[in-house]
Amino acid sequence: MEIQNPLYSEVLDLWYSKHRLRVMESTAYNYFRALPVIKDYFREIHIRDITPETAYDFIKYITSKFTVKTSARLYCKVLNMSLRFAVGYGYIHYNPVDDILLPPRVRAEIKPYQKNEVYALMDSHGPQWVKDAIMIAFRTGMRPGEIFTLKWSDINLVTGYISVQRAMSRASSTIKETKTPSSIRRIDIDSKLMTYLQGMKERETSQYIFPAPPTGRHEYRIPWNISEILKNMCREVGIPPRNFYSLRHTHATVLLELGVRPKIVQERLGHSSIRITMDTYSHVAPTIQQQAVAELEKI
Repeated sequence: MEIQNPLYSEVLDLWYSKHRLRVMESTAYNYFRALPVIKDYFREIHIRDITPETAYDFIKYITSKFTVKTSARLYCKVLNMSLRFAVGYGYIHYNPVDDILLPPRVRAEIKPYQKNEVYALMDSHGPQWVKDAIMIAFRTGMRPGEIFTLKWSDINLVTGYISVQRAMSRASSTIKETKTPSSIRRIDIDSKLMTYLQGMKERETSQYIFPAPPTGRHEYRIPWNISEILKNMCREVGIPPRNFYSLRHTHATVLLELGVRPKIVQERLGHSSIRITMDTYSHVAPTIQQQAVAELEKI
């Protein structure tokens, strides 16, 4: 690599090789997927030839290429971090992105299922393993990667709780630590889920609740096609297609609408702070306000 003025693509590769060791595997995977698009745009451009105007043109290009604002922001973030890295290594004297207003952080729209829609999915012709996952997600709010790495030893069917201890890496499909320390948690479960899990246990012999199919690479099932299957199930029963993660949102929304304290919802979801819970489910705030007023009316 030319020390004084290397190609930006070379600096980008060097940044990624070092930065990926400092972030979670799933985060590094997202950054890695962004690299080809950025390198293609800046091909044959040297690091010192990137000006605020050049960077601004890239941001305009990327926001037009990706209509989903969260995707566009990812590419801009990688550009910014890699140029900041270039400053630290002395390739450039300032970060040209510092003079540009980056796309704002956009909160993803929450699209929970209605309770009757969940029941309709359970009565559809979908695969049994998908229905089992729907039931667990709806009644616990667990993340997909947590559900599909559950072992029967994690479930206490006498006292009635699930111990969440591990998750699945989206990048490599291997088992990893949970997303944050607060993600390691106990989730108390209701009698309906306990009965359902007992039925599941009677028909399975693996240590994992969701064992791999005969052609599987791991002992547990890799569920990354589940959202497409679920969307097809939605179409079958005549409801708007949504992904599997929406069941986690459904669990939280239902609990908050029923008046369960946000702190309890935070603990069940494994959020690191109650602020994340309330920011994510701010659409439920009017219902909570109405409940507060109803209680005041009783005083």
